[in-house]
Amino acid sequence: MKTPVTRDVLKNHLTYSLWKYLLLAVVAIFGWNLIYTTTQYQAPEEKKIILGAYAYGDGALANLYLEQVRAEVLPEMEQISAQFIMPDEMYGAMILSTRVAARECDIYLLPRDQFQSYASQGAFMPLDTVLPELVSDLEAAGIHLNRGVRAVEETGEKHQFGIPCADLPGMAATLQCDVSDMYIAIFLYTGNDDNTIRFFDYFVRDMLNEPVAVELPAA
Repeated sequence: MKTPVTRDVLKNHLTYSLWKYLLLAVVAIFGWNLIYTTTQYQAPEEKKIILGAYAYGDGALANLYLEQVRAEVLPEMEQISAQFIMPDEMYGAMILSTRVAARECDIYLLPRDQFQSYASQGAFMPLDTVLPELVSDLEAAGIHLNRGVRAVEETGEKHQFGIPCADLPGMAATLQCDVSDMYIAIFLYTGNDDNTIRFFDYFVRDMLNEPVAVELPAA
């Protein structure tokens, strides 16, 4: 004989089984997010450029600017965006190294210590080779490029691997972060070299200009 469903029976059931429903809800939410992440459209490597900044910054403002650049300068790209990697003491360095190992970003904005470490390992493109005109123009503009020159440990070769961001007036305002001790560099393995180099050239030159106020669209 079935137990009749009364108020007391239902209350007792919920009291002892509530954790099951909560667990089921968490699993359902996690599963939905996983399905959405794995099934949503992802732009192919040759159609996207990711700027990874190891800093606390304003992704909304940065991505608004980067979308404008994409539409006006590189419309053949499907995505140009910034990702901020939080430099917390416990997990920041580990997350950064994971991103680098996974080749997730095409351009990196890094503090001096991290920039020098990765540059000495040969992780970045030599800008004096891939963008010699940019290097020459920056030197003519009085940018202290020697701070971005590093020697590769394995070969001993010295190259201009990064541009000091402190000398780029528009950088801090665009990314909304402290760039006084930061360097910007092109990752050696992008999967989209030509477009990444084109974007880097435009971006660095644009950051030489004084920042222009950009307003976020109304919600």
